Amino acid sequence: MTLGQTHQPKAPLTRPQILAIAALAAICASSYALTAVLRHRHFDSSVDVGIFDQAVWHLSRFEAPASSIRGFSNLFGDHFHPIIVFFAPLYWLAPAADTLLVAQAVLFGASVVPVFLFMHTRLPWGASVALSAAYGLFWGLQRAANFDVHEMAFAPLTIAMAILAMDRRRWTLFWISCLAAGLVKEDLIPFLTGLGLYLMATGEPKRGALLTAASLLAFGAVLKVVIPAFGEGLDYNYLGSYGDVMRRPWNIPIHLVTPAVKLQTIFLWLAPFAFLSLRSPLVLLVVPLALERFLSESPNFWGTSFHYSAPLAPILAMSAGDGLARLASHTANPVTRVRLIRVAAIASVLLSSILPGRQPHWRLFTSKHYRAAPFEAEGARVLALIPRDASVAAQTALLPHLSQRSHIYVLDPAAPDTDFVVSSTHVSPWPMASLAEVSTLTEERRRRGYTVVFERDGWQLLKRGGGG
Repeated sequence: MTLGQTHQPKAPLTRPQILAIAALAAICASSYALTAVLRHRHFDSSVDVGIFDQAVWHLSRFEAPASSIRGFSNLFGDHFHPIIVFFAPLYWLAPAADTLLVAQAVLFGASVVPVFLFMHTRLPWGASVALSAAYGLFWGLQRAANFDVHEMAFAPLTIAMAILAMDRRRWTLFWISCLAAGLVKEDLIPFLTGLGLYLMATGEPKRGALLTAASLLAFGAVLKVVIPAFGEGLDYNYLGSYGDVMRRPWNIPIHLVTPAVKLQTIFLWLAPFAFLSLRSPLVLLVVPLALERFLSESPNFWGTSFHYSAPLAPILAMSAGDGLARLASHTANPVTRVRLIRVAAIASVLLSSILPGRQPHWRLFTSKHYRAAPFEAEGARVLALIPRDASVAAQTALLPHLSQRSHIYVLDPAAPDTDFVVSSTHVSPWPMASLAEVSTLTEERRRRGYTVVFERDGWQLLKRGGGG
């Protein structure tokens, strides 16, 4: 059975139905934004917000997206994600890290629409809405929205649009979506290769071969030419994490299933959608992204933390909808078929809302999430003392609140001398192991001639030279 064979004739959506889907997308976007922005204002965001805030701030000023935090005069020399230029115009209206967090939330929420449109050609209205809601609740999206901001903000929408366009044979939209996905980050280019192979296997050999060949050429060019050019001759820095599998490819099967956290992650990709994805060939599109993650030697890629599962979210949800339609098509009894669809859709909503536990959206129902601690107001006053053109070294939790400047650095032993150094006992000491290590760094600065500008209630602001 090929992709289009589960389609059902549908009447055009009514105005109330359109409004209902728009409301679902808006609710998802609002919950993501509220979670992320309040987390940021509680000084609980981290270095990645600072990196992208600084880069987009530069882009909004028609400058190269430099990042002193990452040590690149052009951030495209670290990863190739030119799609972040679309964030820049937002800074002409509201230049703040919060703007990026809200924009990411809106992009995630908007991806609900193509997911629903895909579902609705296969399933009844209610089941399509329920599975779209399950998609919005999926932990891969929630944790991506909760964990800072990244270029992957664009991934779910572009991938969902590519699958929808492929399904409807809207080829102009398909190629535009594929191009957009390729510009999100070099990590997504292998997904396009897998999408090309999928097309070849499902009755579109010419288009599939073209996409496969173009994506392979683009991947090689980006890694070997484009990124080194932006990085001023530096080689692509992330191939080293695949060193063992490149030296000993016969160990690939072992690497894919060990350690056990990888199997747990696979389970948690599939379980929120009641394993319905396994009934659809679309689930094969997960493979290139899973290979990228599980063959890496970096443990950050293996588990359920961070933002790495966001690109998989539309694939898993849309394959679940297709899988449910296929399962229902083999159920002869109409009553049983309707009951099967309802039970599976409701199960997906419930499972997505609770798995894998500690879902960020539950914070929205606690009063603590909305209350500012006393140290936060004090922190805002301390940070306001730092001139906007001054160079700064700060703990990573403070970086995103100071990153719209040319020179800002993580407060660690390698940090250069800066005009100001700011620290707080109320926020994470990372990358230092403890607050005691942060204190050691600030004391060392004081011995080198830095003077105290402010020191109270756990906050400390030091200035190079001059009196406080």
